[in-house]
Amino acid sequence: MRLHSGLCIVVSKKSAVLILIIAFLAFGLTLLEGRKFPESLRLVYQPQAHTSTIYKMEVKACTKLIGMEKEIYPTVPQESITSGKFIFSHKILDVTPEGKIQEELTYTDVQLEMEIEGRKQKLSFADKLKGKSILMEIDRDGRVISTKGLEEFSEELKDLNIQNMYVQLRPIFPDRELKVGDSWDNRTESAIPIGGMLIRTKVEEKYTLSGFEERGDNLCVVIGVNLEIYTIGRTVKKEREVDIDIDMEGKGEGEILYAFEESRLFSSRIELDLTSRIRSSAYREVQEIEMKHRIEMLLEEKKGSESFFVIEE
Repeated sequence: MRLHSGLCIVVSKKSAVLILIIAFLAFGLTLLEGRKFPESLRLVYQPQAHTSTIYKMEVKACTKLIGMEKEIYPTVPQESITSGKFIFSHKILDVTPEGKIQEELTYTDVQLEMEIEGRKQKLSFADKLKGKSILMEIDRDGRVISTKGLEEFSEELKDLNIQNMYVQLRPIFPDRELKVGDSWDNRTESAIPIGGMLIRTKVEEKYTLSGFEERGDNLCVVIGVNLEIYTIGRTVKKEREVDIDIDMEGKGEGEILYAFEESRLFSSRIELDLTSRIRSSAYREVQEIEMKHRIEMLLEEKKGSESFFVIEE
């Protein structure tokens, strides 16, 4: 009995130690995790000045001619694919006491390629974008106050609407507390002169805070986005005696990861399906050309390098 009792005591001690170890580990893991997603929060942009993030943005646009025989418009491609890859730094130059954020986007590498009916060609004018910078000022909610630097771009680069690509991939926040399931709307309008035309665009966005996610040491909110886009382009200055009218509309959806503790965009994905109708006096027959467009945009921190660092003053 003594042996049996002693064995029970030893087993009990081992069990107690095991329980203590498990409890300690569980408590330790809780301490290490130490961060809980909030029940509600006010999303804002309040980054630290003199910090920088390296991003990679990939864009793919597929265009297909609808309902037109090639014999009618031989110069209009039946199908084309444009692919672009942009590497750029996003630097926070200053944050004013009022919360206005001055930032700089500088493009270090750009690759553009177009495939027309199976034939690929690189777009050499993309090299003109390398080293170019755009200065932007935004408020705490992410609304653009002013921009500088676009005037230095060539006409081809202006056509890319690079600034708008980045702005569309970054959410606008509402002036209120949010919890999971809450939605908010935003509407932006722009009028941009391009190649003798005035392009007016209206974008209606609906965001939804769909949850939280951990990415490494980053606590992120997951934001679903739905878009409706309406574009009207009209000739305001004739070039080669040609008038062009463009009407485009469509919808899109995507998902955004925003690291709210460090106030930085972690990743953003947007997919758009658009229909455009083009009328041009360049053709003998005044007949509308209809095209379908599929556009995919992905923005994320550049992998394989230190994507976030502090710049010494």
